[in-house]
Amino acid sequence: DLEEAKLSVFQGVDAPESVSDEGMTRFLSGVNEDMGQRKREQLLDVKKEDVVDAAQKYLVDGMAKARIAVLGSDKGLTQSSGDWDVRRLQMAQVDEGEPVDVVS
Repeated sequence: DLEEAKLSVFQGVDAPESVSDEGMTRFLSGVNEDMGQRKREQLLDVKKEDVVDAAQKYLVDGMAKARIAVLGSDKGLTQSSGDWDVRRLQMAQVDEGEPVDVVS
């Protein structure tokens, strides 16, 4: 439920801070009380369509262009799918004496 999600977000946004932490946060971030209030209002105004649009843009479309690199022993994990490009690097040996692989 979107309203429950908003409440969960506000628990973090409006969590109590000590005076010194609040002052340090304002100093380092440059966010004043008016800016914080504007952010709260914008969070309250979020609609289901906004969440769907953001998920599409950053998770679905964004991951289509993403690349993942894994360093370590292969252990046969890449054989379950033919989509892996495994490159063996002749680098230092890992503890078990195996070469380090780059998987992307």
